[in-house]
Amino acid sequence: MVATLKTETENANQEATAASAPPIASYAALTLTPKVHPVIKDFLADQTKLQELVKALGSPLNVMFPELVHDNVESFNALFKKHGLRGKVFFAHKTNSSDSLVRQLAHENACLDVSSLNELRHGLSSGFTGDRIEATGPKNREFLALALQQGITISIDSIWELNQVLELRQFLKLQKPTKVLIRLSGFHADHSRFLNKGSRFGITINELEEAFDIIEENEDALDFMGFSFHLDTVSITERAVAIENCIELYEDALGRGFEPRVLCIGGGFKVNYLESEQEWNEYTSALKEAVLGTGPSMTWQGNAFGMYAEKGKLRGNFNSYNYYDDKSGPDFLDEILSHQFPNLSDKTAGALLRDNMIELWIEPGRSLVTQTGITVASVNNLRPSSTGDQLVNLNMKRQDVTFLDQEIFVDPIVLNQTPCEKPGKHGVFFAGNLCLESDLVYRHKTFLSQLPEPGDLVVFPNTSGYFMDFSATNSMMEPIARKVAVRQRDGKFEWMLDEQYSII
Repeated sequence: MVATLKTETENANQEATAASAPPIASYAALTLTPKVHPVIKDFLADQTKLQELVKALGSPLNVMFPELVHDNVESFNALFKKHGLRGKVFFAHKTNSSDSLVRQLAHENACLDVSSLNELRHGLSSGFTGDRIEATGPKNREFLALALQQGITISIDSIWELNQVLELRQFLKLQKPTKVLIRLSGFHADHSRFLNKGSRFGITINELEEAFDIIEENEDALDFMGFSFHLDTVSITERAVAIENCIELYEDALGRGFEPRVLCIGGGFKVNYLESEQEWNEYTSALKEAVLGTGPSMTWQGNAFGMYAEKGKLRGNFNSYNYYDDKSGPDFLDEILSHQFPNLSDKTAGALLRDNMIELWIEPGRSLVTQTGITVASVNNLRPSSTGDQLVNLNMKRQDVTFLDQEIFVDPIVLNQTPCEKPGKHGVFFAGNLCLESDLVYRHKTFLSQLPEPGDLVVFPNTSGYFMDFSATNSMMEPIARKVAVRQRDGKFEWMLDEQYSII
């Protein structure tokens, strides 16, 4: 049986062998059908308006649907109520820089997490007030100064930063105490299998006494609200260990005379991008067969995404996000809050927070803006590569739609202007417009029922969460994609430039 994709932490040293891997029935039938919000499907049904927008504003073009964020926000707020918790949802601004999205979120029951000076300025100008903003990540003096002046909550990332806050407070002659959280790292557990990966962020638990001493010496200047953490993982076990460590440290803080009342558990709540688990498993199985040499090539120049074959066995890690996941967004948070702690009378994480009257803060990124944006590009031309692979060259570059160097295993939607006369299956690689061999929008093969033609549009769905903004550059003077905001009124769609969006 072919080894199917599991979570990133379960991928190591897979034992799939050539003998145990039956061939996929038809590689040309492999698809990765995207999940698409019904409102966006309706918008794409009439491609005339989209063609006009691309002609007027250029390719690629990011199309935002800011009003769709409302249901995402409320789904997390509903989880707080389910577990009897007081909580706040913070949008992690680094996920997307859209004006319309941030302005819409300022109108929702949501807060804002900023990690740069300009993000803070943008949040304030979009309608957020200081009491609804939290500053996270590494901070320079200018960022800290504006945060202090606006009275926002500062998640302290280091002892140096804590001292900087106190120094700047004196310079700014502030009277009202500054609300601070201590961002923790260096979690540990003796009762479960837990590998501390290390982090360049946060104050380690071993440094906490020093931080407590500084806070105690400056109790009139600092309002210590509690702890925060952000883990670069989707592991429930690692999050549970971090929550347990923080709960124990609240006892130490109370013993110091502090009144901690908040725990921020960061983000990293998963997103489901695909309609079918079976399609995901079949496609990733085909990739693994290709690496083993028992199936045809599926990738550009044999890219194996971290896997390799050794003596007929599949080794390494499949370096990819799980694009299909039935526990995503609020469901993933529900799983975290329902996790039981055997050494704490089998209480759940939610019950521990509730019983200790701790308010839960979360910082969802991509899961809070899922299904709120798409990226559209026009087809420049089609041509074969030197090895005979079919290339579809788009008027965009890889960085317009990728998060760092992550591969996106989601089929785009091709809007063909000419009806298909001879339907079939065509394996293609989507390529970018930069003069670089590496500018492949997708490094894996996509199977289409109809080849596009120059001028057709290719739509990459669900790109507002990191994909459209985080890695975008103007390399070779190719422009960064413009944004438009779309909303539905009386059954019709209206659009405006993203920067002109208003909720009124």
